[in-house]
Amino acid sequence: MTARTPDVSACVAGRRRRSSFVSFIVSFVAGTSLVIFVSPGCRSRNDAAPQQSAPTRSSIPALPNVSALAPEIQQQIRNDYSTVVAIEKDSSRSPSDRADAYGSMGRRLLAVDYPDAAQPFLEKAQSLMPSDMRWPYYLGHAYRRGQDRAKAATAFEQALKLKPDDVPSLVWLGETYLALGRAADADGTLSKAVALDPRSVAAWFQRGRAAEALGEHQKAVDYLTTALKIDPKADAVHYQLGLAYRGVGNLTQAAAHLRYRADAESVTPVDPLMAALPALSESSSSYVVRGVDAMERRDWKTAIANLRTASQLAPGDGTIQLNLGTSLYLAGDREDARRAFAAAIQLAPRLPKAQYTFGLLEEDDGHDAAAIERFTAAVTADPNYAEAHASLGDALRRTGRVEEALPHYARVLAIDPGASQARFGYAMGLVRLGRWADAREWLAESVKTYPGQLGFPHALARVLAAAPDDSVRNGREALRIAQQLLQTQRSPALLETTAMAQAELGRYDEAIAAERQAMTLAQTAGQPALADRMRETLARYQQRQPSRVPWPPDDPVFFPRPQADAPAAR
Repeated sequence: MTARTPDVSACVAGRRRRSSFVSFIVSFVAGTSLVIFVSPGCRSRNDAAPQQSAPTRSSIPALPNVSALAPEIQQQIRNDYSTVVAIEKDSSRSPSDRADAYGSMGRRLLAVDYPDAAQPFLEKAQSLMPSDMRWPYYLGHAYRRGQDRAKAATAFEQALKLKPDDVPSLVWLGETYLALGRAADADGTLSKAVALDPRSVAAWFQRGRAAEALGEHQKAVDYLTTALKIDPKADAVHYQLGLAYRGVGNLTQAAAHLRYRADAESVTPVDPLMAALPALSESSSSYVVRGVDAMERRDWKTAIANLRTASQLAPGDGTIQLNLGTSLYLAGDREDARRAFAAAIQLAPRLPKAQYTFGLLEEDDGHDAAAIERFTAAVTADPNYAEAHASLGDALRRTGRVEEALPHYARVLAIDPGASQARFGYAMGLVRLGRWADAREWLAESVKTYPGQLGFPHALARVLAAAPDDSVRNGREALRIAQQLLQTQRSPALLETTAMAQAELGRYDEAIAAERQAMTLAQTAGQPALADRMRETLARYQQRQPSRVPWPPDDPVFFPRPQADAPAAR
């Protein structure tokens, strides 16, 4: 959860995914923990009116309004622009000289996070020196940060035509293909990257994501395990590996890795060209750059020191306080973190990520009412903020406000149809409301939509086996689903579901045996409370009575809460 600031020219665009609070910025929905927040000003000022008209050659792109930047950065940009103008007036200068001038201007605008303004300068550099791979490469990043993924892919492809063995280009192209839904193309590109650099964590990580997108869950486990062996501290890799383990049905390993939550974009390749950009914005904004870079390394002490200095130099910038709060929280200083988040909201009350992040802290502290207030403010400020809608839906459902939760899950799915956890949350909301027929149809459709997510068929089997609505139950189909799931996993819950289906069919002796197996497995797994609860169900079967309670009212499935990350110990 990090943010670049517009005032001090250090917005790092293109890094927009989510996070729990650090442990959940992806939450069950997909996603993410270090999330790099981008101040709203970073986007809009690219479209601001030019400060000065183009000089003699109309082909020179206009200089954007840079008044929001630090004075020294403004001057550097104006100097670069003057160089472009002077070279264009001098007919004796070579195409290489002109390309370097345009490219330098584009790189500096990219460094201070003006991706849209950087694009025409980099395009000009590329047209003047089409054999220099730097220009399509930087152009790819400018398009990527400007959210034009299709053009970004074309630019990275051009860079690779000029330098086929460039691993950063391969990794970024693979990541871009994934964002475009081209998982097969991403896998082919990333396979080349890992062949060229078997030690690239980013290449293995993105290849694991590609395999997961293709539904090849075991391959995803293998690739992500390789990445984790290279860098065991890469939390984003842990989380993605947890999703892959869940895909293959290994829920124990999934739980062990899913507690690590981080944004996928925190895993980046070793990239000399992009590493050179921060030096182009050396000023007071450098403290923000260094602070965010330290956050990505999980060096909280360095991050806090730099961000505190940045906040002193730009006391009115809420995004700096947002990043500072995140670093303080992860360093274990919750009280100062809370103060920083409060300052971020005071400075930027309509900055949705500030509201959302503070909400995650409140949620992590068990303050559900306060968390709901913050999440509501976040979705009010940005109605398309999927992560905030998902967290708000969970918080409302957890506190019994199920009817209010459903529209937020629906909104998440409208924004991101692949958000399986929002779909599951909606299903459990229908169950909680006793809308059994709707729940059955929703879960049946979900099984088709997410064939690799075993939670959907399991939930469907429970509804079919034990719903109080006679018109909904189908014991035979419930047993078929449960037995099929037992071929890939064996858990107390799944054995209990099998017993429910057997009892519904009148096969009480088999139901009793399955329930006892579930109880034994629960005791072995260190879940004595679960085993004790199952005794009541066992007694029903012994009395030749079926179950009519798919989930008990206090089942954790009705009270979704992200797992905490215990940052102080890390």
